[in-house]
Amino acid sequence: MIKKWGIKPYIIGLILLSLMHFVFVLRTNTFFSIDDFFEIAYFRNHSIIQFVPDFIIHGDINEFRRVTGFVAFAAIQNIFGVNHLAFDAAMFITHTINLILLFFVVRKLSQNDFASFFVSILFNKNYLFYYSNIHENLLALFSILTIFLVLYYPKKFYFAVMTYILALFSKETAVILPVGLLALSYVYKLERKKILYLFMISFAFGLYAGYFYVTKKILGDNFVYMPAIKIIDILKGYLFYINYKVLIVSVLFVIYTKKWNFIPLLLTVFIALTPAAMLVNRREEYYVYMPFIYLMIYFGMLLPKFNFKNLLVYVLVFFVFGGRSVLPRIAWQEFPNWQKESVNHVLDRVESGSNDFSDLNLERDAKSMIGSGTTDLFLKYRKQND
Repeated sequence: MIKKWGIKPYIIGLILLSLMHFVFVLRTNTFFSIDDFFEIAYFRNHSIIQFVPDFIIHGDINEFRRVTGFVAFAAIQNIFGVNHLAFDAAMFITHTINLILLFFVVRKLSQNDFASFFVSILFNKNYLFYYSNIHENLLALFSILTIFLVLYYPKKFYFAVMTYILALFSKETAVILPVGLLALSYVYKLERKKILYLFMISFAFGLYAGYFYVTKKILGDNFVYMPAIKIIDILKGYLFYINYKVLIVSVLFVIYTKKWNFIPLLLTVFIALTPAAMLVNRREEYYVYMPFIYLMIYFGMLLPKFNFKNLLVYVLVFFVFGGRSVLPRIAWQEFPNWQKESVNHVLDRVESGSNDFSDLNLERDAKSMIGSGTTDLFLKYRKQND
């Protein structure tokens, strides 16, 4: 019966697990937060046709090159306004696509359906709720899609080139992708000449992005994004993102299986974490989203066939990665979002005809909304949906 169903139960299972995160989002009243308000303010006055060439030439809102994500953000805002549910749906859809693509990539590499499903479940724990994390979702989407196209459609390599360029303009850390493909070539037959082409694109993009760094047109005096200089600070960065139990089990897998050619793939995880580890003044959990994909590919290829004999291996890996915390959180009742409540208090006050908020205990996001000058947009949306 299982063979008759094929991979459909696995795909349905991944969609349902991702959907559970979406339900959690609805139950906990997730809303716009921090930088979201300033991006909304920018995109109310700048069309996609205006800002794309400007971002490519001068850098985006934060002086980076994350064009793809901002196009997605602006497109959603143009179509749905400040309807937070549309942004929730976008995060759910992109993450779910990433889950399914990861499943197919690992399945192609391992010929192991259950292991592919299992590591995709582990990856699902990284679901991102913050709307400005659309950059991470799209970086992963176009990166996994590039790997998928290289594996499944090697004769149509130009598609992989196109998706890789989109990955680069989703986030600069996509330059690491050719390193991951090269590492994969030691454990799976890939045409390295094509990987070389991606390296060349990566190098060209690196020169392009590096120009803005060298000329101080990027980062500038931004304290948050200043890179670490001392090795000890970089090591602390790695330790923040790497769970020691995961590290031990990852190394033991290579030692136990004696598949030393997997070491480059494991090292790719650390290389992918390097940019985040170097940000001594910024530690954010969402930076592991893309490196975690390389780690899941690594485990997916090394995990044995699932049977009673190997059950303990899967149980061990499951608990090493967090046990119950691997599965989506459940909100048994609807929970208030105090940041959103504070925003609503401001909107209530403005709706009553007053702009005096001195007696209100304003939370962070309410202050962001006021400071970004987007209060009128949220008030307009509220009136339209009353």
